[in-house]
Amino acid sequence: MPTEIFEDGLDIHIGLLEAEPVAVGSAYPLPRLHTTGEAETRTFRTVLLENPYLRVTLVPALGGRILGLLDKRTGIEILPKWNSIMPVPGGPRGVRLREGIQLRLSGEDRPNSLGNVAIQIEDPEDEASPGGVWLAESAFAPGLSFHLFVSLLPDRAELRFEARILNRTLAPLRYDGELSFGLGEGTWNGSAFYCPERDAGFGLFSEESSFDGARYEDGEVRFARFGRNRLLAPRQVDSWSVTLTPYSGLAGLSGGSTEVGAWLDGGSVRVQTASPRPGHKLLLLTSDGQTLEAPADLYPEHVLEIDLGELPAAPEALVLVDERREEILRVPARPIDPAAYPQPPEVVEADRPDLRSVDEPSLRRATFDTGRRHEALTILGQRAMARKDLSEADAKLEQALLYNADDPLLWWAKALGQRLQGSEAEPAELLNAHFLAPLEPALRAEGFLAQPMTMGKEPSPLLATLEENPEEFVEVACVLIEHGQLDQASRWIDEALRHRDLAMLRLLMAYCLLQGPRMDAEAAEHVAAAGRVAGAPYPWRSVEIEALRVLHARFPHDAHVKALGELAGL
Repeated sequence: MPTEIFEDGLDIHIGLLEAEPVAVGSAYPLPRLHTTGEAETRTFRTVLLENPYLRVTLVPALGGRILGLLDKRTGIEILPKWNSIMPVPGGPRGVRLREGIQLRLSGEDRPNSLGNVAIQIEDPEDEASPGGVWLAESAFAPGLSFHLFVSLLPDRAELRFEARILNRTLAPLRYDGELSFGLGEGTWNGSAFYCPERDAGFGLFSEESSFDGARYEDGEVRFARFGRNRLLAPRQVDSWSVTLTPYSGLAGLSGGSTEVGAWLDGGSVRVQTASPRPGHKLLLLTSDGQTLEAPADLYPEHVLEIDLGELPAAPEALVLVDERREEILRVPARPIDPAAYPQPPEVVEADRPDLRSVDEPSLRRATFDTGRRHEALTILGQRAMARKDLSEADAKLEQALLYNADDPLLWWAKALGQRLQGSEAEPAELLNAHFLAPLEPALRAEGFLAQPMTMGKEPSPLLATLEENPEEFVEVACVLIEHGQLDQASRWIDEALRHRDLAMLRLLMAYCLLQGPRMDAEAAEHVAAAGRVAGAPYPWRSVEIEALRVLHARFPHDAHVKALGELAGL
């Protein structure tokens, strides 16, 4: 049967939180949180992925974390069972949840790890294709966005994660991509975890990427790219994938792979497979040099158990071979010593001059630097768009794509420029951007802005999904302004305000009015309206800070603009 994906609800008894009235400290621009000592049962929307062997439960409103991973082969839940979920101290906002599987981007929980993420279900193309769900987040400080595709194949007991992390800014950002697993007590050997008490565990594997920071501490497995923050360059994308193979019903784990997990002790052998493997053989190597052989027809529905009985010598290793005698797994009789997986040496990052403030001759010289040419060309393209030299912008963005084709915002910007030059056909660049980042809010904005303007007052249904993550309205406005498209940004903000009346949207509209047609009276109206709806989201992007600087100079007595400027460090 093909992989099934469907939405459902899950009742969770969860601790309640309160937000501080002002965003300060490590949580900025989001408010810090603290526990109230109270809890209640709430129903959360879930997305379930299911095949004959596994059932996965994701909760988009809790940062997109996975709270359930049921091994249907044995009926055992791989993750710890919980009666209630209570936040604990920690994380950038003051509290965090330890439960489940979550994505981290910089060595700690994401600022929005307790908030809602965007989702898009991707049904299988056919009975042999994987099905899954995209999780995405685009609008939170310090400017790292992600797309994470979580999927199941129809005929294997394995869960796959495919991540694309983008530095949306034009400044380097600290980054360490990581999958974090709240597990409690168990054993960890550098690539596999097992809890004998729950009789459950899993292996983590990545053939395409290195995960030098993988470790187990304080009851959590942290499968990290580096184990310490590195610099992700401006508009750089880090793409990686991880395969999780569950193991359960083995009593322990001597070793595992993406194909099988095995437990070998002095009296028995247990083997579990992720997919049907008939016609295999088990080879048992003993301490006196003998090799004992037994047939092994392996099927996911059953754990193969062999009683070793009275052996002439102690077992030392187990080897599984297929019908061609090719080795599938080799395991020792004892768990691997974690000391065999030392931490990598620290990498010292070189300082990088900020190209955003240099003149164009300096940018053109920077295009000779192989490590920064995509960055310099991107800025040159943005500046050309801002001065309405769309042909030059197209050429510079085309060059930037030669060196940074994984950046969905580059493809979007090139498509935007072509539309502004009068192209009516949907450009191939948009298809490329959708492939790289299907939930990128700038693409949803382009779909709206490409439509003819109407005189209606009702909000466009095309943007209804953004209402669940209103910060994305601000993010898109800033991206348009960053590319010098004040008229496009004004139209976007006008529509966004029909969906959510946010103070920062009002202030960005006032900035566009002052920078463009100098409509001071209309700008003043938006500044006043912003004061009436004051609150989050608070400014942190360079565009927002520049807007506040301009607005404070024009409206020096506006208390709201002044207060936001002080929060942003002006």
